[in-house]
Amino acid sequence: MSTLRNPNRRMGQAIAEELERSGVVSACISPGSRSTPLALALDAAPGIRVFVVTDERSSGFFALGLAREERRPVVLLCTSGTAAANYLPAIVEASLARVPLIVLTADRPPELRDCGAPQTIAQASLFAGHVRWSFDVPAPTVGVDLDRLYRTLACRAFAAALEWPGGPVHLNLPMREPLLDVEEEVAIVAVERGAAEARPFTTVHAARAVTAPQTLERLARTLEERERGLIVGGPGTDAAAAGEIALLARALRWPILADPLSGLRFGPHDRSALADSYDVLLRDREFAAAHAPDAILQIGSLPASKPLAQFLGEAPRGCHVMVAAPGSWPDPLHRATDVVRAAPQELCAALAARLPARPATSPWLDDWLESSAALRAALDDEVAAVDEVLEGKLFPLLCDRLPGESLVVLGNSMPVRDADTFLGSSDRALRFCGNRGASGIDGVMSSALGAAAARREPTVLVVGDLSFLHDLGALQIAARYAVPLLIVAVHNDGGGIFSFLPQARLDRPFEALFGTPHGLELEPVVRMCGGRHVRVASWGGFAAAIDAALGSRGLSVVELASDRARNHTLRERTIAAALARLRRRREHAA
Repeated sequence: MSTLRNPNRRMGQAIAEELERSGVVSACISPGSRSTPLALALDAAPGIRVFVVTDERSSGFFALGLAREERRPVVLLCTSGTAAANYLPAIVEASLARVPLIVLTADRPPELRDCGAPQTIAQASLFAGHVRWSFDVPAPTVGVDLDRLYRTLACRAFAAALEWPGGPVHLNLPMREPLLDVEEEVAIVAVERGAAEARPFTTVHAARAVTAPQTLERLARTLEERERGLIVGGPGTDAAAAGEIALLARALRWPILADPLSGLRFGPHDRSALADSYDVLLRDREFAAAHAPDAILQIGSLPASKPLAQFLGEAPRGCHVMVAAPGSWPDPLHRATDVVRAAPQELCAALAARLPARPATSPWLDDWLESSAALRAALDDEVAAVDEVLEGKLFPLLCDRLPGESLVVLGNSMPVRDADTFLGSSDRALRFCGNRGASGIDGVMSSALGAAAARREPTVLVVGDLSFLHDLGALQIAARYAVPLLIVAVHNDGGGIFSFLPQARLDRPFEALFGTPHGLELEPVVRMCGGRHVRVASWGGFAAAIDAALGSRGLSVVELASDRARNHTLRERTIAAALARLRRRREHAA
């Protein structure tokens, strides 16, 4: 037991020590009074890097980005009251995206709850339904030794956040005053730790997701019977499974339709079965009608592509196997015939090993791949010929300039969809991620900064102006910690995605309620936070700005000026022209 006199500080030290010994290396703290004992304990832990982020909402998303890159839980700590409520958006995203977070919320003791005490709300179940595990911790009390309980809870929190499928956990920590002994804190120099203390108080040995042999045999037989199948890789697919997914695709002779956030489009793995232009290809009603699948293997969430969702929704429901983590049900089309709780890497390898060899050639696979390749070439040609600012054109220009191992964070609304449409695939080791759990525009910059803070290789965020403005609090993180991040901000003065929805035809109500022009400039706030800013309106200027930003350090913002209405026209015209070229090719072949 610790020799510290103050019981709150003893609890804080016990929790911080066990989190560090379990494997936590980063903590994000938002300043507050009630959380002082824990803040001091985390700051004193030599193996934990502490980030101080004033705004709790930004801190939550920053921790999410950090945890996604570190692949281990990151600690969030805040004071009592509405401070904790500001974590909710990030916790929702972490839950749906299966990102491990350990949320520590300081609280008033039970005798001050529900009686009008300041900064006191119902915190114990504040995140109910969005966390893997939560515990309302007993308040430290003089003369009561709860050291073993606090240490056990910290070890349980770490294990619960990591246990497959992973996600946020919550410890609510009430404390009575005095919160600390100031004289004791002044006297503290260091906490000596022996070799034996390197081991956590409790070590949790995780179970592994292994599919039962009888399930594998039945699935293999079911898939073997179907020749016209598709493998759909959505957000949340582990890129480490790319090789095994490709192996299964070769065994089945099925094409892979992979969302840009799936981790399947870029990398040195086998991409020979990848049909990367499916988003545009499935807008061809003749092709879609002739290529209805009789089987679908969906790995991860449903991709963002609306044409793909419509195509799958209209396909006969014969066999739709979803590979999904426990607690998730990524089936908004309500088509699943089988839901398999398994790690994709192991499942695909096991299924491929059980399938008999199929003929080397497959008209089904060949037609998908040839049509996709022809359409990708047509799209690339049409995009290259556009001199005006077609927002989707930024992706091939950007990715061609990025060094290997770069991370591209895709904002929601248009960026993730433009990447799907206009960006092909490559053997270059580029990675893509985004907040597609809840698919909101909030906290995107904070998440990207968290990812950048955990990396040595370049990190780039592509985001719209509304999403940028929604997360201005993130810029103080960049200023305080000099996080190296390149932001490509597509500035079309409003919500560009609404131009593609039916309400765009409503003229005046559309601009007021959906287009939402704001007339704000991004440069002043970027400069205020010590970042570099350049505004461009041409592709030559864009390329030069990207090259210059990649050679600099800290925060850089390249603002691409665009016109919403014109971008809508150019996008539709470019896609239509590419599809027309595909139809002419098909007619010529016939």
